[in-house]
Amino acid sequence: MHGGTWIQAKEVVDMKTYTSFQELDALGEGLAKKYTGNTHRWNSCCFDIEGFITDFLKLPILYEAFAEDDPSKIGFLSDGITPLIVYRAGKKTPIVFPKDTIVIESFLQRSDESGRRRFTLAHEAAHFILNRHVPMQTACFHNEYDHEFHYSGEELAKMFSLNETLTNRLGAAVLMPPFLVGRALKKYNNGQPIVYYTEGVFAPDTKIRLQSMSDALGVSYSALINRLRELRLLECRPIEEYIDHALFPKASI
Repeated sequence: MHGGTWIQAKEVVDMKTYTSFQELDALGEGLAKKYTGNTHRWNSCCFDIEGFITDFLKLPILYEAFAEDDPSKIGFLSDGITPLIVYRAGKKTPIVFPKDTIVIESFLQRSDESGRRRFTLAHEAAHFILNRHVPMQTACFHNEYDHEFHYSGEELAKMFSLNETLTNRLGAAVLMPPFLVGRALKKYNNGQPIVYYTEGVFAPDTKIRLQSMSDALGVSYSALINRLRELRLLECRPIEEYIDHALFPKASI
């Protein structure tokens, strides 16, 4: 679903508003370039998502211990009406935060949660941007699917709605715009697409390069793979090529 493939978000059918992945990629890259140009951070691969939110979008970021029943809720963009349940003095307390306040689960401040924190921030920023670009949202949670949690049909529909799909795409486009991904590729893979083999097999040295790229971009390994796929920067080759030329080059039948 790339390029000119169009998606009609269910939430905006009556408004006859249409958004494409191509459009979101262009919007995300444009915003990232404008902010990066303003801050003169041209040599870094890691996009300053916190500064983008607070200095460019002018939104406050708060960290709270979420007390929602759904533990996968780790980010929230307030509409100024919907309460967020957090722990205050050890008690579950519903708080209505000022409109357009981004609230992030406090445990994401840990150093080993940097990638998740940054993507959650980008996701909530994307909700705010889409509210202006395609007005269609109210209070917005960022959810991570928990395979052990029992979701209602309504919760599943909301989590995997087109609205969330579009928001994830725009968040990734801001956090990993093509010019930054290209910079990381040039540094760690000679500017070439990443080669993988049938069914998602990566050679060990490729995995090391991917980890170096994800560290440089400040994102998780899986988020980088998804973004490379979106940008068509993954090159698939037959698994036999890996087996015959790298894994067991001298093997014969």
